[in-house]
Amino acid sequence: MKKKILYVSSLCSEKVLNYLFESSKSKPEQAVQKFHRLLTTGFALHKDKCSVEVLSSLPIVPSNHDKKIWNLRKEELDNITFNYIPMINIKFFKNIGIFFYTFFKIIFWSLTNRNEDKVIICDVLNVSIASASLFASKISSLKIITIVTDLPGLMVTNVKKKNSILKNIYTKIAIYVLHKFDGYILLTIQMNEIVNPYNKPYMIMEGLVDLNMKGALNNLENKNEIKTVIYAGGLYEKYGVGNLINAFRKISNPNIKLYLYGSGEMVPEMQSITKSDFRIVYKGMVPNKEVVNEQLKATLLINPRPSTEEFTKYSFPSKNMEYMVSGTPMITTKLKGMPDEYLEYVYVFEDESEEGMHRTLVQILSKDKDELHNYGLKAKHFVLSKKNNLIQAERILNFTEKI
Repeated sequence: MKKKILYVSSLCSEKVLNYLFESSKSKPEQAVQKFHRLLTTGFALHKDKCSVEVLSSLPIVPSNHDKKIWNLRKEELDNITFNYIPMINIKFFKNIGIFFYTFFKIIFWSLTNRNEDKVIICDVLNVSIASASLFASKISSLKIITIVTDLPGLMVTNVKKKNSILKNIYTKIAIYVLHKFDGYILLTIQMNEIVNPYNKPYMIMEGLVDLNMKGALNNLENKNEIKTVIYAGGLYEKYGVGNLINAFRKISNPNIKLYLYGSGEMVPEMQSITKSDFRIVYKGMVPNKEVVNEQLKATLLINPRPSTEEFTKYSFPSKNMEYMVSGTPMITTKLKGMPDEYLEYVYVFEDESEEGMHRTLVQILSKDKDELHNYGLKAKHFVLSKKNNLIQAERILNFTEKI
């Protein structure tokens, strides 16, 4: 019997995401969208084993979009059905409405599929839909599994809100809900001791890459004429971006560029940073497809996230997977949550000080271009053969049978 999957998250179709990207005051988080899209696409590729239906809470809040009433039509694309939760985009009303709609939608879904083999997979970081999904699953005796891509309370994007009452309430509810699921899909083994105190079934999935990247050619002849280093992600000091910028400034070679993509607390500094060094270019927040295309043409990709930070035990940056599958070599810190099997395919900042990062950058950038290119292609082969979305979706399907 085919398994029916109800995938509850903020995932929306690329058409809807493009609309939100163009019309929102602050752009939707693309890494989250890409993660969930790759996974649901992986399920859809197993159409003989399962069907997947997405229940989506659109990634908008009153502060980033002026439109108040949302009621988007259902979409069916590439064996995935998208159902969008209607909502009033007004503070408090939005979350309450999403909670009740999700709750009753899942009850109805359970009744209409009563004789089917079914499971709910949900994103625990969206508290409104996660808590509604959990309560509805208990009433309906449905299996429910959560994907934990970050820990409530340790999310860097919430750092400015850490003293707010609402943030504290959110964290307490999220942690309470987090402990109640039937199974867990975790990015790192260290997460398990935090999120799974009752020893429920769990599996580790550091991330996944797009199987279609097999056809994305990374050729030396298409590389940028000037050596190009790229960082794409959150622009936060806590992510080591300040250290990276200062380390790059120490490089004397004028024919090397550093491109920075993304948004975050450091955006207001970008104008002065780029003025002080013409080699540093802030590209802003652009669609992920553009970033991926630029990664194919770059010389080196960077993740400077400090390994000393506590949160690195509980995260595996999705950018590392995206970097590796591009075929362009990357340098990363030795993150606590990164399994040793990856170390054969990435360069590592052994010394994470500004001076240490500077020395490593100079050393790697001085390597022969063919050596760099082949190293990047080796990493691409590894993640495409071991971590693609078809394989990871099948692992999850097998995992659901153990619940």
